[in-house]
This record gives sequence, C-alpha cells and structure tokens, in this order.
Amino acid sequence: MTRAAARGFVALVVGGVCLVSQGPGLAQQTEAPAELRSLLEGTWELVEWHVDGEVLRPPAAGGRWVNHDGVVVATFHRETAAGFESFIGYGTYEMDASHWSYTYDRIETASGPSAGEAAVTVRPGGEPRRFTIARDGDAVVLEGTNDRREYADGYFSYLPNGTLLRKYRKVEE
Repeated sequence: MTRAAARGFVALVVGGVCLVSQGPGLAQQTEAPAELRSLLEGTWELVEWHVDGEVLRPPAAGGRWVNHDGVVVATFHRETAAGFESFIGYGTYEMDASHWSYTYDRIETASGPSAGEAAVTVRPGGEPRRFTIARDGDAVVLEGTNDRREYADGYFSYLPNGTLLRKYRKVEE
C-alpha cells in the first residue's frame, strides 16, 4: 500500500468513526418514535407573545422556533412603546421516547428603547435544558424545571412557571 493510499484509508476510518460517534444525541434521536418526532420536530412561527397583560402579535412581535435533525434554533423579537427585545440562540437537541433536551451553543440578545438603540450581548449557551415527555390527551407535554412546553393541534406553547409567554403555529413544510 502506498503512503498516500494508507493516509486515505486512515482518513476514511477516522471519518467513519467520527460520523458514528457524534455523541449520544444522534443515537438517542433515532430511539424516539417517528410519531413523536413528527410532533416535536419542525418549524414554528411566533403568533403571540404575552407580556405585561398585553398579547403581542406580528408585526409587533415575531420569531421562529426550529427543531430539525438534532439542531435547535430560536429567534424572536418584540417592539412596543416600552422598548425593544430580541433573542437568537442555536445549538443541539436530543430526544428519546421519554426525554427531550436542548443546549444552546451561542446566544445573542438585544434590548433597548428601540431596535436602533438596542445594546447587543453575546454569550455561550450554557447548561442543557432537560424535559420529561408526557401525554395529556392529544397534546405532547414537555416538563422541565420551571418550564412547560405543550405541543397540540399544530401549536407550541411556552409556559415558564406555568404562565403562557409565547405561542407558535407549526409551519407546514
């Protein structure tokens, strides 16, 4: 075997091992039933943001929640007379039949009196957020520490501390 062929073979083996051992996320993801994945994976468009007793809707508020192929992306913003707020985070998620978790790799936030005057902050994503998966009738419920997420009838509702904060509608692909 020539030296170039040996290097190619080593690269092929190392690449294959890296692909197979990308961590528990991909292995766990395949364990989740297809029906569950079809309910939790996809793209959702922000349709309501509840803040200070007011319900904001586009164009005053907008955003997306995206779960595809082990990648999570969240982006949302709102602008009212009280000020501007924006969030962008991306990272990875894992799921099996009874648990779902995600971790942001990077988060960018912006806030200020208006979009033009907003200060931007960039930080690492932090610790994983872990949830147990339960059923409540036709709804799939993710329960975490001070965090509840409900997926039902084509909508995803985010309820920190049991209070509805944001509601998203699933985008058909």
